[in-house]
Amino acid sequence: MNYCFQYLPYRRNFCRPLATAHGLWQHREGIVLRLEREDGAFGFGEIAPVPWFGTESYETALRWCGEIGERHIQDPGDMLGEKMPCFNWAIRSAVDALQSEYVQGSFPVAALVTDPNSISEKQAQGFHTFKLKIGAANLQTDLKSVVAAIAQLEEGQRLRLDANAALTERDYKAWLEYLEGQPIDYLEQPLGIGLENRMLEIAEPFSTTIALDESIAGLDSLLHWQDWPGTLVVKPSLLGWVGDEALPDLVGSSVFETAFGFEAALQFLARRQKTNTAIGFDTNALLEADGWSIHESGPTLNAGTVTKAQLQSLWEDKYETLS
Repeated sequence: MNYCFQYLPYRRNFCRPLATAHGLWQHREGIVLRLEREDGAFGFGEIAPVPWFGTESYETALRWCGEIGERHIQDPGDMLGEKMPCFNWAIRSAVDALQSEYVQGSFPVAALVTDPNSISEKQAQGFHTFKLKIGAANLQTDLKSVVAAIAQLEEGQRLRLDANAALTERDYKAWLEYLEGQPIDYLEQPLGIGLENRMLEIAEPFSTTIALDESIAGLDSLLHWQDWPGTLVVKPSLLGWVGDEALPDLVGSSVFETAFGFEAALQFLARRQKTNTAIGFDTNALLEADGWSIHESGPTLNAGTVTKAQLQSLWEDKYETLS
């Protein structure tokens, strides 16, 4: 059976540059894919690379799409690229979408807060879990921010700290000492890739849960760390081609996708996530209101409420504008 392959690059601006341990992130670049079968069934996927997680770059993915071209193909699997997890994930998403209808699922959402002052606004919106990044500033500056954030938490609310692999061992231990007994969901990726066992050694005397994030760079690494005693934070858009593998318990997280990749990730989680833990999908408000995001933001997200028909309408609008 023949398939028609189309692709549409995009570039979006963050409302303000996003400070990470890897520097300022000013623009989100990616590529939306569309596959249509000769019987009229269609599906979308999205390439949303994050190279510091070990994915291909946007430029590499764009070149690959150009080599394939907008043409008819017989087997989507023939397009898969080596060391191109985001492209392969996008193809998998499109294949899944054209083969079946979207499923429904509801998830609590963890609020992404850029500073303690924004917690009260998120509380008023109904959020109960909050995520704050550390590691971009020095220890004392970050500690002051976390102390202020914890002071604002109400009963039953929790804070997540994401270090993006930026801590030294000395600072990591200092954080564990301070966080003992605090309302912390988990401390995410305190040390770099390859130091996972060292993370466990340092954390052994403490009770704070340690989560892996950057260490989960594709399906192989997820399966490698499936017995991790803490939390596995998984960005579906970076996993690559996922088949019928039995996956461990995980917490889903967004990488600032458009509505196409956002829904693809929610569909994956609706089928595969095994817990009711809040997912990290409070990302749309950090990007400019340019029409690429159509999911409602809030303390709960529902997979399947954005339909393929809505995505097709968005595709037509953007394709006409940008192509």
